[in-house]
Amino acid sequence: MQTLYTYPSYLEKIIESLIGRDWLVHNFNSVDDFEIYNFANYLHNKKVNGVTYTIYLDLNVYQFIVNAFKKNKPQKEFRDAIGLVAFCQFAEIELDPTYAVYEKINYRSDDELLDEAVSDLELFHRINNINNSSMVEFALGYIDTISPAPSYAMDSTVTKRNLTKYRRLREWDSLYLIVLYVIYASQLPNLSRLDKLKKVVEWMISEFRLSLVGITFASIYFSETPMKRMMKYKVADDPCSKQRSAFNMTWDLYNLNRYFRMWTERKPEQEGMFASGDKVFNAVLRKSIKVQQTSCLDSFKDFLPQDIVCYLEKITLKPSDYFERVYDSQGWSPSYRDELIRKYESLTGIEHSGT
Repeated sequence: MQTLYTYPSYLEKIIESLIGRDWLVHNFNSVDDFEIYNFANYLHNKKVNGVTYTIYLDLNVYQFIVNAFKKNKPQKEFRDAIGLVAFCQFAEIELDPTYAVYEKINYRSDDELLDEAVSDLELFHRINNINNSSMVEFALGYIDTISPAPSYAMDSTVTKRNLTKYRRLREWDSLYLIVLYVIYASQLPNLSRLDKLKKVVEWMISEFRLSLVGITFASIYFSETPMKRMMKYKVADDPCSKQRSAFNMTWDLYNLNRYFRMWTERKPEQEGMFASGDKVFNAVLRKSIKVQQTSCLDSFKDFLPQDIVCYLEKITLKPSDYFERVYDSQGWSPSYRDELIRKYESLTGIEHSGT
């Protein structure tokens, strides 16, 4: 069955801007990166196959959307973020800001920050319910202000309670520990970058547990061509600033990990993508997706020597054949992980996180 979808010509300009931004990351098999901007595909799959689509927002794209209303002078990023909202309305794609809001709060018990986070979330939903034509005009630069829907039904008290319900989100502490060890390994003297990479992966296997996004991040960072701003931690910073940097790095890994949970645990009729303005995040996610799709590390040969890739693949494919592991042993427990966190916070001069 063929269906013809028509669209206004100005949508092409919005799509051109979104392609230029390269914010969207997907795991669709045999789908060209440019093809994900064909809104007709989403409408067709929804109508014919009952497939629904969700784009999970990271904090920076989420903030661009909110700032389109909050800031007096709209930047190009704000216009393009509103263009993304307009595109999603055309394509009937849901936008999910949940983990962006968690990251904004960042486990701080600051009432003023919590109030702002809830207010911004309500504003986001009001923006997400604007008439499409006014968003298009804003995205294309024809107007400089947008008028959100007058209200959005949201119980602020319940939302605050949900956002502060957990001391830590599931798996956050584990990814924080991996970040701590990457930071620790990066400071070790007399080791080459590739030796540091091997040390990180061997440590994951023997002393903790394997993490695809952790291995991918470390592999790119310890390669001879790491991306800029991958390492946010600075030795000269005070302990509190070091902790903040480590937390920021952890949120990147957490969002990466959440994407894989969404992908592997989803129902067949649900599909998801991620929208991030962080080039490092997108690079790590795309490489991790490639590993997941191919069940091997061949894509790492783009930035690592072949012998290193072969070694990493060998030890991660059958880790118990090469190392004695704590994982799933009698010594494996949350308290064991907490001890390691305290150990590597101390070794890196990071303020204790209170885990």
